[in-house]
Amino acid sequence: MKNFTIVFWFELKSLLRKKTFRITTAIMVSLILLITSIPTLLTLFGRGETALPIGGIPDGRLAIYLDTPDITRADLDYYLKGQSVLWFNNALDLKKAVTQDQVDTGFIVTSHTSYELVVQDRSLTSTYGMWMNETLRAHRQAQILEKAGLDGKTVQSELQSVLIESTSTVLGKDSSKSFATVYIMIMMTFMLIMFYGNNVATYVAREKSDRTMELLITSSDTKSLMVGKVLASGFIGILQALIISGAIFGGFTLNKGNYSNDILDFINLNLPLDNLVVFLAFSLVGYFLFLFIFAAVGALMTKVEDVPAATTLVTLLIMISYFVAMFSLNLPQGLLTNIASYWPLTSFMVMFVRYAISSVTTIEVLLSFGLLLITAILMGALSVKIYRFGTLNYGNSTNVFKLIKKALTSDD
Repeated sequence: MKNFTIVFWFELKSLLRKKTFRITTAIMVSLILLITSIPTLLTLFGRGETALPIGGIPDGRLAIYLDTPDITRADLDYYLKGQSVLWFNNALDLKKAVTQDQVDTGFIVTSHTSYELVVQDRSLTSTYGMWMNETLRAHRQAQILEKAGLDGKTVQSELQSVLIESTSTVLGKDSSKSFATVYIMIMMTFMLIMFYGNNVATYVAREKSDRTMELLITSSDTKSLMVGKVLASGFIGILQALIISGAIFGGFTLNKGNYSNDILDFINLNLPLDNLVVFLAFSLVGYFLFLFIFAAVGALMTKVEDVPAATTLVTLLIMISYFVAMFSLNLPQGLLTNIASYWPLTSFMVMFVRYAISSVTTIEVLLSFGLLLITAILMGALSVKIYRFGTLNYGNSTNVFKLIKKALTSDD
């Protein structure tokens, strides 16, 4: 592999000069910064829908019309706790006020246990209906208690004053603190392999299609060419992933002051060092394992247009790995998860998930990584042999299995 360094740097510089790399990276970074800035933009340019404060009553201008004799304004005043509310005498006026943006939210109460929510637009996370649910439920409960000879409001106040204090001792891993980060990392690994794997396969197939492969192989050995191409393409993918990760972290850091507490509790970008090491080890080896597989398939194709069909099985394997990893997030100690964490074609994602959110011994991690590393090395050697065979094969067959069999049985 005396020409490996030359091939690697030549391929790397060629990929860095491509406009597609720079434009794609710029677009993705811009989108990430825009998405992470949505809470800030909503604060600056739109009032949006406000969350429920501690008292349980939504902020904003409220309107209520009591379309029932069973409930009076005095009944609900206790639960409004001084909130400014517009009271209407009919439903049409209330709906008109909402349409003309005079009020934000309207409630047409039709009985002890039913109401109609009136809003101009409703977001997916709307909580105003939940507030009225609790209000009517509390009022009805008070009536039932008073029928039994008890002071309903006093009983409710006493019950609400009961506070439960608790502490948690987690002896293993607390998945709630790393769920979002693990999910993002698995998603990035999946997208990276899918995008750059198909790129490598197409790139190698194009060289073969335009006879560039024949010229290259006369000036360098096949091992240097194959390994150099794969590592250069892989490094470009890693570089792009680092830039995107920086954009995610930067966008979140700049805008986290405008994120709700629920989102901040869910998103925790503080990944323990050991989790990061396991992720990098498994994802990088798995990443290059599949790059070698894609490159080998591309070397067998005579035409570039045959690549998508030929890589279907590889794509399916990656998707299976991704879905199993997603399944493992909810069931990290299941039988399927345990088996998949050792199988090299799935362990590069699944073992990291297991390690991050459950208790896994060091021996288990090392065994899984050893199997993955050996498989990657063998696949690299196999891809070199297939690449060498591909330079001589210009048949019309697109049956990947037959071509691989020929490559393995051919003389070097």
